[in-house]
Amino acid sequence: MNTVCIYIDNDLDHDAIESIKSDLLAIPHVCHVQMQDQQPHDVAIEFEAHHDVPMTLLHALENKGLHADIFSC
Repeated sequence: MNTVCIYIDNDLDHDAIESIKSDLLAIPHVCHVQMQDQQPHDVAIEFEAHHDVPMTLLHALENKGLHADIFSC
């Protein structure tokens, strides 16, 4: 299992956080998404080893109009 941490540079409410979690979990190879209302900018995502998952995650967030950066793998 691999983990990537992403920082989202947008203000998010509870509904937006739940929507993002659902969208990310729908991506193939993604197993777990952790976001908290107290720290909505930080996202930890666990995924099965696959070469393009990190970029797929960023593209999915960009398609929602969010500005995101990977800050740790």
